[in-house]
Amino acid sequence: MGAPVNNFEEEFERHLHNIFYVKQNAEETKCDPSIIEYFGVLALTDVRAPERKLWYIYYCKQPDIDETVERIFQKYGKKNMCELFRKPIYSGVSLRSRVKKHFAELKWYVKGNLLEAPPKSHYNDERMAKAISDLYFEERKMLYDYICMSHKVYHRYS
Repeated sequence: MGAPVNNFEEEFERHLHNIFYVKQNAEETKCDPSIIEYFGVLALTDVRAPERKLWYIYYCKQPDIDETVERIFQKYGKKNMCELFRKPIYSGVSLRSRVKKHFAELKWYVKGNLLEAPPKSHYNDERMAKAISDLYFEERKMLYDYICMSHKVYHRYS
């Protein structure tokens, strides 16, 4: 039997480089965390009409998250909101439009960043978080498929 692999990550990366014919880069790539966008959903409770089901969607760059969430809390009240979903995303604008289109097709009231379920809707915070997660993974799959397609085209014509 062979010697045990000391560092799985390094070994796995080496195999991926061999599979996809990518040269290993000896230098570390510099990643700027300030360019990463985050997409989030806040559950909103309307004190005047508690039977209304409201959610607020937002997106911003990583350094602006606290400022954006604080601005939303000041507008709607901190005790009336709770965070359901926050994930890093390639394009917050794209996911926002996908979410708005999805819920508009379900005949929801969609205006700006507010989503309101119909009065007799069966949606609650858990179902909303699941729906947003599904849309998030669809967006990531679309990006992954694009990268794979461009990789195939690159190797076909090079």
